[in-house]
Amino acid sequence: MKYFVFSIDDGTIYDKEVIALLNKYGFPATFNLNSELQDFTWYLGDTPITRLNLYENIDLYNGHEIASHSLTHPYLDGCDDGRVIYEVGHDIENLENIFSRELYGFATPFETAGEREVALIRDNTKAKYIRLSQIDTSYKFPSDPYHIRCTSITIDDALNLINDFINDEQAELFVSVFHSYDLFTSSSIDKLEELLQILDKNRDIVKVIPLKEVIDLIG
Repeated sequence: MKYFVFSIDDGTIYDKEVIALLNKYGFPATFNLNSELQDFTWYLGDTPITRLNLYENIDLYNGHEIASHSLTHPYLDGCDDGRVIYEVGHDIENLENIFSRELYGFATPFETAGEREVALIRDNTKAKYIRLSQIDTSYKFPSDPYHIRCTSITIDDALNLINDFINDEQAELFVSVFHSYDLFTSSSIDKLEELLQILDKNRDIVKVIPLKEVIDLIG
């Protein structure tokens, strides 16, 4: 069996439609949220992107994993040690209180987190895994749970790679990372369903799992 993970960042209003599609096929995902950016709106070009009020959408994420994405989505390499620990540790605490469940992981914002940040988070927070933003298309399990890398960062990339992953007898893990809002600003929500249909047809060899389950798979 090989494993596929959806790791979806930022917790915007577009998560609602993505979750509806995931639930249609019965696939879990991991949603990486920022507890201090609720109701925050920014613009992608002329399109407003609004983050959800998490307190009002607790049930939305039932059946899916919640992970930390930091309190305020900073460039962690520009933060001092204390700020890195606070951003992640306090976000995990907030999200556990909001959703009344244990959190296992953290997904880095942006692509700038390095070994300093990994060590600080590993040694000083409750995070049991870290999903980095760097890309690795080897389809292999990471060496440890604090260095889980992305296989793809867009739906287009995931679609381009999925058949290769399925047909590769040595493949172990595919981590598909994206923002829900990207599917709507680029009119590509249909591509997510295409990917889900491929995974649905290959359940005998590919299992879709939340990212926290990778911890046990890699020992």
